[in-house]
Amino acid sequence: MSFDLSTDRRTLLSLSTVAIAAGIVPLPGVAQETEDEGSVPTSYPQPSIDARHPAEIAPGVFVIPDRRIPLVPNVGIIVGSERALVVDCGLGIDSAEAVLDTARRLAPGREIVLTLTHAHPEHGFGAQVFATDERIFYNAPQAEHLARAGQPLLDGFRAAVLPPEHRFLLDGIEITPPTETYDGTETRLDLGGREAVLRSVGLAHSPGDQIVHLPDAGVIFAGDLIEERIYPIVPYFPPLIGADDIDLPTWRTALGMIADLAPTIIVPGHGSLGGTELPEAVSGYFDALEDVAAGGGDLDAMVAEVHRRYPTWEQAGYIPPALQYLTR
Repeated sequence: MSFDLSTDRRTLLSLSTVAIAAGIVPLPGVAQETEDEGSVPTSYPQPSIDARHPAEIAPGVFVIPDRRIPLVPNVGIIVGSERALVVDCGLGIDSAEAVLDTARRLAPGREIVLTLTHAHPEHGFGAQVFATDERIFYNAPQAEHLARAGQPLLDGFRAAVLPPEHRFLLDGIEITPPTETYDGTETRLDLGGREAVLRSVGLAHSPGDQIVHLPDAGVIFAGDLIEERIYPIVPYFPPLIGADDIDLPTWRTALGMIADLAPTIIVPGHGSLGGTELPEAVSGYFDALEDVAAGGGDLDAMVAEVHRRYPTWEQAGYIPPALQYLTR
């Protein structure tokens, strides 16, 4: 397998997505624009990671981009002299195997460590691939959430998110606990010649959200705390994901913390890479969302108002759950 590691960084930063972050609702598909019909749902590509062309966005920091495919996250591989850290591994065994193979080729002879930004299926339901020979390292709240909700999430994705032709991707999936966890809000992982700072946010987009910060490179992997030009997903889908699994104030605090760290590059869970304008945009959206929710009224009217304020953002189907969470 050959690797194209010379991708122009400005080109990578302009990558966009219509990826869906985890949410237990029927997946609407990729919105295609037509002259007469506007945005209509259509089928979408198989949500498998293509790991053949990782892009080096900073020295020794690689991103496998989502390629605008729903349910495919941006995946990170950070290479040190002694070990490599993989950030998220995708949905299904094939995707995780492709990510692991790429990590081994980028860091030959070194230990591979997998961590997740959060425990939603499209980010980590292939982790079992890493369990035999590698290390899986999560924060304690994330591990607890996975143990409690992993199987229901797996069943929900199979039944309500993936279309029938893609459900085979979950065949053989086992909810895999980490080999090691950390407590507290922060830990530092020595990769050999560089440190990766894992910061546990706690309960925000999901229980156990985490960012991965590379101070030497000015890069942050933010997971689904940040999406780019996609309506941020407040995954209020009871009874599977209820209000107790989301905390908007903590999410806001995390956005401020990410901005305060002043990274040069932020890798969102799905979408284009960017800078501190990304958390600022998500925070501004939450301001607008709360303003509309405070005004009350018919849900359809509130959704229309939010969409009016953000007409170019994608996946408007995620506005109603956010408003329902705020007005519950």
